[in-house]
Amino acid sequence: MSNKTFDLDARTQMPSLYDPDVANDALEAFVEPDDRLAGGLAFLFCDADGRLLQPVLVADVPDPPSEEQRWTAIRWATALCEMVSDEHSGPLGLVMAMVRETGPVSDEDRAWHQVALEACAEAEVPLIGMHLVTLDGALVLPTASRAA
Repeated sequence: MSNKTFDLDARTQMPSLYDPDVANDALEAFVEPDDRLAGGLAFLFCDADGRLLQPVLVADVPDPPSEEQRWTAIRWATALCEMVSDEHSGPLGLVMAMVRETGPVSDEDRAWHQVALEACAEAEVPLIGMHLVTLDGALVLPTASRAA
């Protein structure tokens, strides 16, 4: 019997974030209330099957951001996906969320969403989902299934 404290094989048992409800649950667990009050962007980097590899929260996001700042943030995330991907593990996928205190989906969110769709397509990075996380919870923005 092994006395492991961390099981690397456990990741294969994780549900896929291609399921928007699972992605919402993952974002709810990752993004703390204080982060929602402060605002920012959440990136969930996933393997080719949509299993979470690494969550990252970027807190210093201009409000409102310029179009160039949106592209810079998303290209940073897609560049990480490209650097870590390889022919053995396949492309990394990305779940992205705008994080803020309150509000329904806004034109600002739609602008982030459009840049994410275009940047992920440009880099051939699967955009698994685009979400909004507020103190009220997480919700998914409509997007094409397994968009790239």
